[in-house]
Amino acid sequence: MFKKFIFIWMLMILPVSVFAGGETGLAILKIGVSARAASMGEAFVASADDASGIFWNPAGPAWIKQRQAHFTHNKWIQGISNNAAGVVFPTTIGTLGIGLMLNNVNDFERRITATEEPLGTFSSHDFSMSLNYARKIGENLSVGAKVKYLNEKIYVESASGYAFDFGVRYRLLRSGLFVAAAIQNIGSMSEMVQESIVLPKIMRFGTAYTIPDFFMGDKLLFAADYVKILENSDHVNLGIEYYPYQKIAVRAGYQTGYDERSVAAGFGLNFGFLNIDYAYIPFDNDLGNSQRFSMTAFF
Repeated sequence: MFKKFIFIWMLMILPVSVFAGGETGLAILKIGVSARAASMGEAFVASADDASGIFWNPAGPAWIKQRQAHFTHNKWIQGISNNAAGVVFPTTIGTLGIGLMLNNVNDFERRITATEEPLGTFSSHDFSMSLNYARKIGENLSVGAKVKYLNEKIYVESASGYAFDFGVRYRLLRSGLFVAAAIQNIGSMSEMVQESIVLPKIMRFGTAYTIPDFFMGDKLLFAADYVKILENSDHVNLGIEYYPYQKIAVRAGYQTGYDERSVAAGFGLNFGFLNIDYAYIPFDNDLGNSQRFSMTAFF
């Protein structure tokens, strides 16, 4: 079965070189969803086993056994706000998912010439709507694919397009060792003011290991991801999640390759039918900090 994982991963890599190159737009596609993932340093491609997984690895939701709804509000830096919502439905033919993302940047000053007072203000919006399908192949391997509609609007100008994500997730040990991989944002956008918008193609490869009886029944999760944003940078993300009590989780993460941020932390509360998560990410260079709130409901 592991050979199947490697073969599928190689097939996923093949289209990447066709689409690589150029400066990228749609920053919404680089901002991670879920306070749980953010507080673990975005080391989440192999841990994506809840409704937020459709934004990280399309294959992750195949392991979900009941319907879930997820919502994230991200108070990003410099007045940027980001919201995401997703719903997943396990069925006899696989797991279906729907995802929405909206990114807002307000109060840009508008000028025609260099003046002391602006003529007014305008805003920028990024929007994404996606459909996800995930399916298990045997007991240990899952595959998934997602198609998404994208739209970016700045003042009165706009552009739209479509993109695809592909992912695999494989369980090496029944005790909880997973490896996973995903390729995101393979697609294209229309032109905006005669300029083409290049999507940020992202490749993720990661592992996650859960120790179910770490200390007197406590659960401990380690996760690590290698992330390549194909146009410009690569990163190593590390995360840890510890349950000192069954209904409380504490988390921490670390990211390499960013000039403005590196560490993250947060916690989660489990009420059985509802999970509430919080993440705090400090930024350097007087950029402030980001706070992220998430809710995942089971029904």
